[in-house]
Amino acid sequence: MLANRKPPWKLKDALLVLILLVAAGYGFSLFLRWARPSLSLSRQFLLAGLVQAVAVLGGLHYVVRVKYGGSLAQLGLKGHRFGRAFFLGVVGGTVLFILVILAGALLQNLLPDPAPQPFAELVRRARSFRDLLVPLFLGAFLAPLTEELYFRGFLYPILKARYGLLAGQILSSLVFALLHFDWLRFLPLAMGGLGLVYLYERSGSLITPVVAHGTWNTIMILIIYVSLHLA
Repeated sequence: MLANRKPPWKLKDALLVLILLVAAGYGFSLFLRWARPSLSLSRQFLLAGLVQAVAVLGGLHYVVRVKYGGSLAQLGLKGHRFGRAFFLGVVGGTVLFILVILAGALLQNLLPDPAPQPFAELVRRARSFRDLLVPLFLGAFLAPLTEELYFRGFLYPILKARYGLLAGQILSSLVFALLHFDWLRFLPLAMGGLGLVYLYERSGSLITPVVAHGTWNTIMILIIYVSLHLA
């Protein structure tokens, strides 16, 4: 379990890095579509993902290490019991994928069918396993690492310290869902965020939600790819 130690950074610091996350990821993606419309979707996603990762990691480094003189361990990056944290992440990510898919299927009976997410469209365009390398790099590694460092490692602790355990879990999960800008999938994503923050609390290490997030995304990518090629 996580210690109830209040992090040194403030809520305004979390909002600053959140602005960096949105501006670098989504803003740069929109810029590429305007400035380089001929650029392939795969390269657009790769460049936007790398820029977002650099912006978020740079922001976290500045706030945690430069501004407050802390260490990466305060973000939950602890190497102790790595095997257990990794195993919990794989199992937890698989369970979360199933739950999110079931929740999404139930909502489809109440809401109009949502359009495919842009990332899912990237996977749909893959014609060979080589074409999956960029989606797998982004979905299985870069996005989980960047998002978990921010949402669970950085944002959640300050919300927990300020509003309490349950409110911190709910609020951080709602922000996580909102930042995907997918209103029809908002509830399943928020539920997935709750599962990830639970895994973080349960294991005491950010490694677990990073692996769980990556496992969830990897299963989704492979299922989309295999289903299209078997159709």
